[in-house]
Amino acid sequence: MRKLIVFALLYLMTVLNPAFAKTNKSICFYYNEVDSIRELLNFDRVVLDPSNVTDKQISELHNAGISVYSYISVGEYDESLPDYLKEAKRTDNEEWKSNIMDVTSPLWHNHIIQRVEALKKRHFDGLFLDTLDSFNAYADEEEDKAEYDRQVEGLTKLVNGIHSVLPKLIFNRGFEIFDKINFKPEAVGAESVYKTYSATDDSYSDVSESDRKWIMDRLNHVKSAGVEAIGLDYLPDTDLEGRVELAKRIAALGYTPYVSDGMLYGMGVSYTYTVPRRILGVYDGNLSEDNGSAIHTRITTPLEYKGYIVDNVNIYDIDFSKVDRSRYAAIVFYPEGGDGYRQNHELTEWLKSHVGYLPILFLGNLPDDTEVLKAFGITSEGELEAPYKLEKKPALSKGIINPVFSPKDKLFSYKVDESKGFKVLARVTNPNHGSSDLVFKAPWGGVAVDPYPVTSLNNGQDIWLLEPFGFLDLMLNLPEIPAADASSESGLRILTSHVDGDGFPSRSWFKGGPLVSEVLYNEVFKPIEIPQTISVIEGEISAGGIHADQAPELEALARKIFELPNVEVASHTYSHPFTWNMSDPKSHLIYGEFLPVPGYDHVDYDREAAGSVNYINTKLCPPGKKVKVFLWSGDADPSKEAIDKVEKLGLLNVNGGNTMVVKGKDSLTNVSPVIYWTTNGVQVYAPMMNENMYTNEWTEHFDGFGRAVESFEITGHPRRLKTIAIYYHMYSGTYQSSLKALKSLYDYALSQEVTPMYLSEYAMRARTLYETGLAKTLDGTFVITSTGIRSIRTPKSYGYPVSSNLVGFNDCEDGNYLILNKKRSYVSFKKNRTSNPMLKSANGIVNKWQLNNNRIDFEILAYIPLKMKVWSDKKCQLVSSHEFTQSSESSVQVYETKDKGTISGTLICN
Repeated sequence: MRKLIVFALLYLMTVLNPAFAKTNKSICFYYNEVDSIRELLNFDRVVLDPSNVTDKQISELHNAGISVYSYISVGEYDESLPDYLKEAKRTDNEEWKSNIMDVTSPLWHNHIIQRVEALKKRHFDGLFLDTLDSFNAYADEEEDKAEYDRQVEGLTKLVNGIHSVLPKLIFNRGFEIFDKINFKPEAVGAESVYKTYSATDDSYSDVSESDRKWIMDRLNHVKSAGVEAIGLDYLPDTDLEGRVELAKRIAALGYTPYVSDGMLYGMGVSYTYTVPRRILGVYDGNLSEDNGSAIHTRITTPLEYKGYIVDNVNIYDIDFSKVDRSRYAAIVFYPEGGDGYRQNHELTEWLKSHVGYLPILFLGNLPDDTEVLKAFGITSEGELEAPYKLEKKPALSKGIINPVFSPKDKLFSYKVDESKGFKVLARVTNPNHGSSDLVFKAPWGGVAVDPYPVTSLNNGQDIWLLEPFGFLDLMLNLPEIPAADASSESGLRILTSHVDGDGFPSRSWFKGGPLVSEVLYNEVFKPIEIPQTISVIEGEISAGGIHADQAPELEALARKIFELPNVEVASHTYSHPFTWNMSDPKSHLIYGEFLPVPGYDHVDYDREAAGSVNYINTKLCPPGKKVKVFLWSGDADPSKEAIDKVEKLGLLNVNGGNTMVVKGKDSLTNVSPVIYWTTNGVQVYAPMMNENMYTNEWTEHFDGFGRAVESFEITGHPRRLKTIAIYYHMYSGTYQSSLKALKSLYDYALSQEVTPMYLSEYAMRARTLYETGLAKTLDGTFVITSTGIRSIRTPKSYGYPVSSNLVGFNDCEDGNYLILNKKRSYVSFKKNRTSNPMLKSANGIVNKWQLNNNRIDFEILAYIPLKMKVWSDKKCQLVSSHEFTQSSESSVQVYETKDKGTISGTLICN
């Protein structure tokens, strides 16, 4: 009984302590290919297969404070042996199909040391030494003690040699040499404390009492020597609850836990574990690129808002080894056309055997394999004859128009049995008593087939026939999770302004015909003192460009603009290519392939990017300023190779997307995602489209840009989908009407509660939207890790945030916007707001917010006169070198100053 009480106390002191995960370093063993670091960010240390991670990813993990260890097999060689190592082989490992090596062999020692030196050059922090005890397969201690001792001595020498090259080492077992080596490893791990895995038959089973005692005796010996012990156990990814409980049991023994699948291909459970955020979005690569697919253009935006990340995957290229419940929350199929189902036999087999494994939503069409349909409880009865009559449930599509059917439409008849858990939401019937269930909720997910969920109108507009947020909520039943948010900073909506350089040399219609760029300098850039990101096209203004005779005047004006303290410098290319995809046919390009720069006969992407940036940096930028942003030109639809080129220049890249919504044209199909993410780089979409979209490609209604206010409002309420972004071209300075419309947008934006920032600052946040870690500790506390995101939106149903390193939160109509300024934050929630003072909002960037009892030391970068609101039931005293006025709004204290810049001070709230 006494032992039981001690165990319970230990359990409560460790596992249920909210500070537990902060003081104990979590670990992750992941041997699959690293396509993204987003889940790895959830752990303090990660052990990776070096062939499956890039140097760039290692650097990104280091930037987030994550220690990166490389897996290395010390006693075995997994591939076909090269000739120079064949003499060092002793026997085979039949279960894992590898070669067991002689750890006394100089050949093997040299091979291992060379590998360690190569791994050190790649900046791994340390090594995880596996297969340390494999020599036991050929050197039995009881049968041949002398040979056993010789092997132990050889292994000891080898491991000491490894340590001399790269000192931070974690052992997998290696108990035979633990007391013989001349150093202490960082940790010693051992597999199968409670649960084990067999690769032979892919099975999981309990560890016997005798085996558990043997492992625990040795791990306890490790602990007694002051070295961390790691217990590595195995359970399938379908049992997250079981994994968490098993991790708690291992932690209660005093070992660092890690519970994962037997191949270590998914994300496991340590002191922290990943909250699945990925949605597998399946498109047909024969019909479109991933960023032009219906998955990206239609489905990503609402799921992105909810905090989920859509992995766009070609239906012909699905890697099922990566589709696991530890990372994925659901699958959405939207392969327009349907041929992909027929041509991918592996997919159809996987579908039949994985019904219910993950929620699945089929959009547009269904597989035509009757066995697949049968597995999902769907009956297909062939083509349904017209005419059609629609029956639908109004709640799902309130305010949304109905699809229009014509006698030429060809619909297929799909039927489900509502007595078996299906719920039909839209159905068509015909006079012959035929019917088809077009939209239905299923126990495993749901279906919306043509013409649902999106249709095209005669004016070319694609519109949702269903309310997308409610529809996706119903079909996928996704948990409400903290959502990484790029629309906000310090609790308020972000405001940016950026200008494409097009038309810089053009003359305006103002008196005297000044340059449009000069009009904007005098009317916008200089007097409106908010951050503005301004670009030029080299070929338009340089001495070697198309206006060579005006170059001195144009370059002088560009320098004057870039000297403004509120202006950030950007490049809008050398010749303004109208396409950024070399394989794209040019026949559809209205204006040609690029501007007719003398002597420039084909697009050179290096010249467009690196060349234009170098020109601006050396010829136009004042001291202390350099180009920070590259603004895509033309269709702003760069290939992955083009994005990679700009990323390698160390620049942020922005533009593209298609966000433009106005009254009467407000379908969410017109709101693009925040970013286009690739494994090599990230394209940050312009949050809003420019004046071209409001003026019929700059052919009429030159005051039409004023309607962008409608876009700002629609994307701000009832959900904050986008920032307020004023994006336009230099030629907006051409007419009185266009300039008036432009200035009205600035007036509107500055009348709102906003946080102005440079486009580069926004892009730094946006580009990490998907590379933000979301995890839970074993006690349920959320862990949020990001090197860029500073805002997290949580559902109001969560309650109020509680955190020792959270700046604060703003309660808005669509949730609470948490304010972060650390790379890692631990957050829990309770029904009532904490009595500690917290920031509610500020119109600047919080660089410091340090709470010590009731004292807060702060530093905020404000580009406009600072206004901040602080949650406090008591009036706080503000001490600062800046003069503030103070007022109260219920339990909120409001502080304002006429000063801007870096504002620091101390709040004392007694």
